[in-house]
Amino acid sequence: MKRVLVTGTSGRVGSVTANEFLVHGYQVRGLDVRPPHESLRGKIETTYVDLTDRLGLMRAVEGCDMIAHLAAIPSPDRDGEKIFPVNVLGTQNILDAAEANGINRVSYASSCCAFGIYFASRQIDPQYLPMDEKHPTLTQDLYGLSKVLNEETAAAYTRRMGMTTIGLRLTTVMNFASVSHSRWLRHGLTSDEDRRNDLWSYIEVRDAARAFRLALENAPEGTHHTAIIAARDSFTSHDIRHLVRRHFPDLAQQIEHLSPTDCLYDTSLAENAFGFVAERSWRNEPELADIAASR
Repeated sequence: MKRVLVTGTSGRVGSVTANEFLVHGYQVRGLDVRPPHESLRGKIETTYVDLTDRLGLMRAVEGCDMIAHLAAIPSPDRDGEKIFPVNVLGTQNILDAAEANGINRVSYASSCCAFGIYFASRQIDPQYLPMDEKHPTLTQDLYGLSKVLNEETAAAYTRRMGMTTIGLRLTTVMNFASVSHSRWLRHGLTSDEDRRNDLWSYIEVRDAARAFRLALENAPEGTHHTAIIAARDSFTSHDIRHLVRRHFPDLAQQIEHLSPTDCLYDTSLAENAFGFVAERSWRNEPELADIAASR
């Protein structure tokens, strides 16, 4: 039975990712500075190590076959002084530990914030639509920059030793399993003003977790990929073409071929590289569908 190290098992996405590996027959070792999510207690082995503790990480990964790295400072608004030590140096330490222990497959959480639009202090627009992984990264914030640097670091490890590294550029992660829909979700579905900076995109948390597993299982040996992970539809009750005409009028002609519900991110790389296609849509959630219908 293969053992996977999952970092960030106290977190919302990390805990679901750990469970995804469990239900598919893996042994899971969780790594965090806090106890794992209550749903995992008694089911996984847990080790407590800070990502800046290089020697601690060397010990923590011993005996593992692969790594899914999700632990990070999650936004520029939280612990800003720790973003580079935890996110950038921490990811380098994970990759160093993998290399030292002969672990050759690592997937890690990147973010569509790497494009620089979401947390921009000075507003910027996409250069083209639908956006794909070739779009320039134009970050102004340290969180998005940390993700760009992690992608470059992972690519260097692939070039140097043939390690398979897969960065998952997650869009806004939503959890449909615990549906207590906040005002933010309701407003996001019905407003034609909000969420332009993330292109009305989303990924359901169980789909995100499945992407980490499929990346480790299916990505070709010795390759580096950075892949957008998004649902195939947009999180809005409006025609996505209408929203583009309103917010990005110079790009409107580029998306006229899309359907009213399509995503503004091109997710084909994830499908082609390791077989991931999002399965869950808010449109199949009765409460959310009712909100949209009552707009």
